[in-house]
Amino acid sequence: MIYVGFQGIGKTSIAGKNNCIDLDNNLFRVDGKKSSDWCKVYCNIAENLSNQGYKVFLSCGTIIREELKNRNIDFITITPSIKLKNEWIKKLENRYNTTHLEKDLRSLCLAQDFYEYAVQDLLKEKNVIIIDDINYNLEDKI
Repeated sequence: MIYVGFQGIGKTSIAGKNNCIDLDNNLFRVDGKKSSDWCKVYCNIAENLSNQGYKVFLSCGTIIREELKNRNIDFITITPSIKLKNEWIKKLENRYNTTHLEKDLRSLCLAQDFYEYAVQDLLKEKNVIIIDDINYNLEDKI
């Protein structure tokens, strides 16, 4: 199964447990840039791993979801609820303050600027798991 998840849902934390893989799209950067066909390659790998029985976690960007839909690949979307906005941004801020990773800063900035828009967009998908409490266990949700 393929899951597309909002930043901070726990994709990396669940990786390695119960056949779960976090396929981080940042791995598709070469010299800080992604090639024009990175998303096709990303989805190819995700589909292959899913067909092998893995639970594959992808980031939730529109380009990724559209590529999966164009290929008729089923996926489940995981997103926090709108009501968790302030708590979620604080969670991402704490993560960045701990890791100081550029990718975590990008996630924080995106959430600060587009949280409500992004969550509302994800809620339009066919199969959605909504996180409605900041204290949750991702394994219980999937």
